[in-house]
Amino acid sequence: MRRPMAGVAMILALTACQNAAPPPAASVAAPAVAPAVQAREAAARSDWRAAAPLFREAIAQAPGEIALHYELAVVATHVDDREEATREFRWVVVNASPGSQEYRLAKAWLDDASQPESTTTTTSSTKATPVLHVERAGDANLYGGVVWSSEPNGPHSTRRMQIHLYGVPNTATKEQRYTVRTDDEGRFEFKNIVAGPYKLTNRVAGKPTWRVRVDVEAGRDTGFDLHPGNSINVRDDFPE
Repeated sequence: MRRPMAGVAMILALTACQNAAPPPAASVAAPAVAPAVQAREAAARSDWRAAAPLFREAIAQAPGEIALHYELAVVATHVDDREEATREFRWVVVNASPGSQEYRLAKAWLDDASQPESTTTTTSSTKATPVLHVERAGDANLYGGVVWSSEPNGPHSTRRMQIHLYGVPNTATKEQRYTVRTDDEGRFEFKNIVAGPYKLTNRVAGKPTWRVRVDVEAGRDTGFDLHPGNSINVRDDFPE
């Protein structure tokens, strides 16, 4: 009697093994979002303090990526971290191509930040304008001159001054940034820019002498001079 019982037990055991439910499939984890993607998403919603450490993490993974160093520098200006902004902008100037947008804007920020405040620009907290977007060519031109009266004899042209043109939020120019220098006669010209409204200023960091709105028409040359009559002491189209 024991042998048949043993045989039945063996059959039941084999049947149980054959009918056992398969082990649950291992769950597949969702791919991790890259720090650079998270950093740019944070910057897009102006969450600068969240973006900064994410950009640092992204740079640790890709230390030679110029765009990441540039973007971290821009974010640093928004959290008033002048030391980090200076360090990262300098890295961009050393490593980026001189013809690139990142190089040109990084150098403009460094040059402007290193200039001592004059009698026409009162010292204030350093806060750079966002420059995360790359300029796009258009079909309009803006030209003019810079004149400032600092002597009793009369006005004189300001030579080799940096002039910045920033697109206005929620308009066709919102992502546009352009920078030029005046010539020896104090004249400047922005060529082939996107038509629309802009903020025209002479400073990236600190309090500017001018901060005026200029509307540039498509397919035309628009003239606009900067002078004491439209300086920030008289007119400020973009108060902060």
